[in-house]
Amino acid sequence: MRVTGIQHVNLTVADLERSRRFYQDVLGFQSSFSKGSTVWLEAGGDLLGLSLGDPPTEQPNHWGFRVASAAEVDAWAERLVEHRVKIEKGPYTRSDGRSVYFRDPDDYVLEIFCVDAALLAD
Repeated sequence: MRVTGIQHVNLTVADLERSRRFYQDVLGFQSSFSKGSTVWLEAGGDLLGLSLGDPPTEQPNHWGFRVASAAEVDAWAERLVEHRVKIEKGPYTRSDGRSVYFRDPDDYVLEIFCVDAALLAD
């Protein structure tokens, strides 16, 4: 037996509408469905749940979103700046690809990342 993938990630957010707008308007997630105090958004077949509540004071290291190319990482960085999102780090090339780090409205650290197979071959 083995796990076949990640079905969803669920984040607790202080303002459901603000977070929904951020993930849809800035990052391009699509609305999937709502149930109770949770909104479900979809990107590339993956689900992100946003549940109304008090975000935890101890947060995970970060959440990463995959894109197809290094140029897309750079384009995303420009888009984030256009939406007045503060870049935490990058965009930069690292040992396995290119990435940019930033924060969402509830201070979760997010990453947009592209794996570069050529860098992994070394």
